[in-house]
Amino acid sequence: MKINTATCLLTALMAAAQVNAASVAPTYSMIVSTSEGVGAFNSSLSGTSVQTFDNLLGVRENVVWEGVGTFDKLNVINPNVYGGAPSASSPNGTPYAVEGIGQIGVTTLKLNQATSYFGLYWSAGDASNDMKFYNNGVLVADFTTANLMDLLPDSYYGNPIQSGDNVGGNGHEPYGFINFIGDANTSWDTIVFTNGHGSGFEADNYTVRANGWNPGQDGGLPGTPLLFLESTDGEQTVSTIDNATLNGDKLVLDLTGPNGAKSTLDFAPSAPAAPAPPITIIAAFASVIALKGLRRKTAA
Repeated sequence: MKINTATCLLTALMAAAQVNAASVAPTYSMIVSTSEGVGAFNSSLSGTSVQTFDNLLGVRENVVWEGVGTFDKLNVINPNVYGGAPSASSPNGTPYAVEGIGQIGVTTLKLNQATSYFGLYWSAGDASNDMKFYNNGVLVADFTTANLMDLLPDSYYGNPIQSGDNVGGNGHEPYGFINFIGDANTSWDTIVFTNGHGSGFEADNYTVRANGWNPGQDGGLPGTPLLFLESTDGEQTVSTIDNATLNGDKLVLDLTGPNGAKSTLDFAPSAPAAPAPPITIIAAFASVIALKGLRRKTAA
């Protein structure tokens, strides 16, 4: 019985890749940035889908975000000093989503397809706000006011709205539009928003794009770099970004780690032409070998 060398090689390589995938936990990397400074309520990226919550007042279940995903539960309330981004037709603020305050404590957004970009107007950040990103059930990142919003400078404190009674109100809590950007190996399909102590996780203008930030198409990083997160098996390290320099299709990041250690790394963002998965590469490699073998046999 003749054994096809290419087939054996493909089988062995795929088996090795599966063993490796099972034994090595993925490492996820994200950049978080503020968007366009104080008083920004939307992402500066183009081609996004935005959920404004403007027509979703009240408590609802299984709310479909057309073309994006589904919220299991939502509590949407009218604008007040704690939240509600303005619009051209409602300069004093619009309805916004909130977890806590005696209604819904947890909201889960399940995306139709994984992405490596998400943004939101996170207002009135307090110690009970928590946002988790998951990829196929695996925790990618966990953000709280303590490890994210507290890094915003004093200029972000107080409601930045420009019209109405809430201008500058609640001056002891931060407000800002935040971007979450994954690298070429990082995406998420589920986002969970939690406030378990009744204080309210207020947010508006959830923003998604199928493709991640791509410097070749989008130009510079949206907003001001804030922090870099790296996580493996749910264990995460958060570093502040001291400087970010665009170098071709990568960002060179100067970081300060949690213990004050300085480091530099290249951040390759996820892009529409992201690298092929390892199994695909292996299959393509084996196909080439098989084709060469067939050509040798034909020539003989």
